[in-house]
Amino acid sequence: MRKKSVSPETIKTISTLFVAIIFMLIVLPLSSIYTNHMLKNAENKYFDNMETILDGYSSIVTLQLQNYKNSLDAFYVKHIFETEDENEITKFLVTYKYKMNKEFTFIYFLTPSGKAYTTEGTTIQMNKEKHTALIGKPELYISNLGKVPGTDNYTFCIEETIRAKDGRIIGALGASISINDFINDNINIKLGNKESFMIIDRDGYFLMHQRKEIIGTTFTPDDPAYSKLASTNLAKSRPGTFTTKADNGDIIYIMTQKIPETGWTIGLKISLSEIEAIYKPQKKSSLQIVFVSILVIILLVLVEGWIVSLIQKKQLIATVYDPLTNLWTRQRFEIEAAKMIRFSPRSKFMLIEADIRGFKFLNQNYGEEAADKVILYYSQMLNKWISEFKSIIGRGFADHFYILIKITSVHRAMNTFKEKMDELDDYLKSYEIPFFPKFGISFLMPGEASRGITIQGLIGQASFAKSTIKDNMLTQYSVYNSRLLEKINEERFIEEHMQQALDSKEFFVMYQPKISLADEKIVGAEALVRWNSPKLGLMTPDKFIPLFERNGFITKLDFFVYEEVFKFLQARLIKGETVVPVSVNMSRNHNKPEKFMHDFLEIFNKYSIPPELVQVEILERSVMDSNTLQDITNKLHKEGFTVAMDDFGSGESSLNMLTKIPVDVLKFDREFLNSSTNSNGEIDSKSAKFIHILIDLSKNLEKQTVFEGVETQAQRDFLRSIECDQAQGFFYSKPLSEQDFIQFIKLHM
Repeated sequence: MRKKSVSPETIKTISTLFVAIIFMLIVLPLSSIYTNHMLKNAENKYFDNMETILDGYSSIVTLQLQNYKNSLDAFYVKHIFETEDENEITKFLVTYKYKMNKEFTFIYFLTPSGKAYTTEGTTIQMNKEKHTALIGKPELYISNLGKVPGTDNYTFCIEETIRAKDGRIIGALGASISINDFINDNINIKLGNKESFMIIDRDGYFLMHQRKEIIGTTFTPDDPAYSKLASTNLAKSRPGTFTTKADNGDIIYIMTQKIPETGWTIGLKISLSEIEAIYKPQKKSSLQIVFVSILVIILLVLVEGWIVSLIQKKQLIATVYDPLTNLWTRQRFEIEAAKMIRFSPRSKFMLIEADIRGFKFLNQNYGEEAADKVILYYSQMLNKWISEFKSIIGRGFADHFYILIKITSVHRAMNTFKEKMDELDDYLKSYEIPFFPKFGISFLMPGEASRGITIQGLIGQASFAKSTIKDNMLTQYSVYNSRLLEKINEERFIEEHMQQALDSKEFFVMYQPKISLADEKIVGAEALVRWNSPKLGLMTPDKFIPLFERNGFITKLDFFVYEEVFKFLQARLIKGETVVPVSVNMSRNHNKPEKFMHDFLEIFNKYSIPPELVQVEILERSVMDSNTLQDITNKLHKEGFTVAMDDFGSGESSLNMLTKIPVDVLKFDREFLNSSTNSNGEIDSKSAKFIHILIDLSKNLEKQTVFEGVETQAQRDFLRSIECDQAQGFFYSKPLSEQDFIQFIKLHM
């Protein structure tokens, strides 16, 4: 019997299949090991990122507690408390209750006997054994969670030891803080789909939790295998990462840290589903490898390599690289910057935050695609700019970039920065879309990192420094220093006391006369606001007006000034005394003509004064567009008021606007004269010609003209020679109180 022959193709197929199977038995485990290794690295990086985020949130909580301590320190008046007179202390607490931090429920003075006197005028008996500030160990004591008797309100206390002149402890000054306010300040951030922060006190009670009903309770997993990870045990455990069971039955990770000085524990809950999402692509690739044909094993290996590469790329782009610029993300930048600082503790570092002035406007006017091209070009220029230094760079949100440079000298670093900034400006001018960078700079000196200055803190300092130049078109950079910190504290004080100051009549109005250049007689005045603060003294508008414009309080102050002026004018008219028109400023924040006119007339109609005595000064550089300015000017005219455009020629006004907005008066900015006057008080010839042209143009448009900032006789004579209508400035008078202004009118009518 003849045996069947086997074709070469069959032998080849069998051989290929055999080799393929052997190959797969080798490749599949190896590829699985490789994939698992890569994904394990990704998991480790994920946990590193979570730990960095937990560090940052812990710092936020610590800063808030420090803010409470600073507020408590600000309330302490040494000579009051050292008297040890309980009646005197109680009176002080009640009297100055309004000065306490708005987040404090009340402030109290705790005596060694356990009796506490509060700003509410009540006396509370406390368990002195629990308040260790009474023994000075520690000097600053932060309590566990407590509950206000008879309510559902949870609080905690912060106390500081108070000592007499001889050093003995005479009590503790403390404040009760509502947990709700504390949570609102430390926003309950949620990460991913299921991660969230929590804080437990030293006894394991929840101070902060994503679910508010959990606050004030403890938690023990119902599964005995995890009972050791009850919140009461976590509160006493060392920081770490633990696996436990949540109250909804999910298995989760808990990553914990201790908050310094409090003994509290801050935890980050991480859902296992987020970790499993990292491994999901690995399962998919394994299935592809199993079902692919042996005949395309080589292709399978290539596909597998592509899939592994894709997984790696997705992991890295999500956590390491910005997809547009290919720079590090801010998160990765902070990690690498922290390493750079940690490995060079004796070095100096320069942190630069860079962005683009008016980027939102650029995005709206040129479109997202063009804006992305600008970002990419800017990133390439910055990267090239720092390439010769030992530095790193990353991109944050939108147009924000962060640069850390290792330096040898602050002075040399700043000189180099200015040189490089000029080079960068030249590069950017050649780009098709004009844009202008601005920078905030902070420095880290040797040893500061050990005192708690982090990379996040450096970025915050640089960001604040940059924010101070927002409205200054001529300044490209700002450096963080102690003066800026003083400005922060001063602005914080101003914001905390501005409403109280308005209610207490700490603001008052002064009047600066306007003089006719034709006959040197008074023809009007401008109402100017001042603030006489018991704490900060007499303040001029440049101290508080820019801040009020940012926070919106300026509108309230405007209406206060209007009413004060109307009262003054009516009082003069009732007495039959001479009056002159007074101009009042309408700040840039009024952007709704109907509402402004309603509120303005509501005050004006309370008084019996003719509208011809009131002039409203508007700013073209307000938040209003030209149509809105035109609308509000027409409404004021309809009611009989005159309208002036203030600070005309300040750099933001356009001559084209004069044909659209029918103002009656143009007030020329003082900078015209300041920049044109030499050391002898004379006007240079080129500037004189330009000012003359502007005055002639104004007259052709039938506008009255007023020059601010007239300080010398030469300036006065020049303005008179070109037939300017009125002048205002120190040459004639500084701003005057009501009584001084009345005398000035009598002498100059």
